[in-house]
Amino acid sequence: MAMKVLVTGGTGFLGTALVQTLKSSGHEVILTTRRQENIAEGIFNLGDISADINWAHLLQGCDTVIHTAGRAHILNDDAQDALAEFRRVNHDATIKLAKDAASSGVKHFIFISSIGVNGNSTSGTPFTETSAPRPTSDYAISKLEAEQSLLKNFGGTDMAITIVRPALICGENAPGNIQRLLKLVSKNLPLPFKNVKNKRALVSLDNVVSFINECVVNEKAKNQLFLLADAERPSTEEMIETFAAGMDIKAKIIYFPKSIMKLLLSAVGKGGIYDQLFGDLEVDASKSREHLHWTPPITLHETMKKTAKYYTEGNK
Repeated sequence: MAMKVLVTGGTGFLGTALVQTLKSSGHEVILTTRRQENIAEGIFNLGDISADINWAHLLQGCDTVIHTAGRAHILNDDAQDALAEFRRVNHDATIKLAKDAASSGVKHFIFISSIGVNGNSTSGTPFTETSAPRPTSDYAISKLEAEQSLLKNFGGTDMAITIVRPALICGENAPGNIQRLLKLVSKNLPLPFKNVKNKRALVSLDNVVSFINECVVNEKAKNQLFLLADAERPSTEEMIETFAAGMDIKAKIIYFPKSIMKLLLSAVGKGGIYDQLFGDLEVDASKSREHLHWTPPITLHETMKKTAKYYTEGNK
């Protein structure tokens, strides 16, 4: 059934791929961006989103809102009060959009949150939808607060809420940690991850897009929380080897004592990076597959190789 869908952040990493898929599924899509406006194409530039924006004119006739826009992790954050800035965008602007959507008769609000809401590491027990949230970053705290306010304000109303918490998304043009790891692997220097047997949850961009596309039309997605990750849980060593294979190079992985690496990173205030490179973050995303009878279209291994190949072609 064709819907009219508003996608915020529609020219971002996730938004771009999502808009293409929604359109090819026959939906009418309008999107917001901070980039070039093209009203004839349904692309509206609203600048930085905040609680001051009036969304009503864009929401007329919309069935569904997919909110992907937000303030993401910033490596060297220069905002005076980073948490207040994250809250302003990820919480306050989200709730204003949801209020305008409810007033405009929107039936379904899909909020793209983050696995960071659950926490940044696991120790033997994967995260599930019933795990208690334990966000550690300002970004994840603001996402959890947005989730809680959405459920408090709109749970049980005519507008259904769906919350999706993806793991780290891997795909062509992936920003953040994937981008940094690709850059590191492409230099083909010796990397100290031999015998690092950690397990890291990732999710393919194509699978995230396919899942959200399913949520738009599947009634069972309404008023649900879903954790989203691919079934494979590669170690940092396996990630490096797979990315290297996609780049047609052989990874040089050497042994280096983890305890010394932890001390070195902690000494320079980068203890969090140690957790990401050596620690576990496991996600049990079986609910997303079973509850909606949804099958991911691609494996993580294929995605990682494609992502690495695309990276090298773009940096020739």
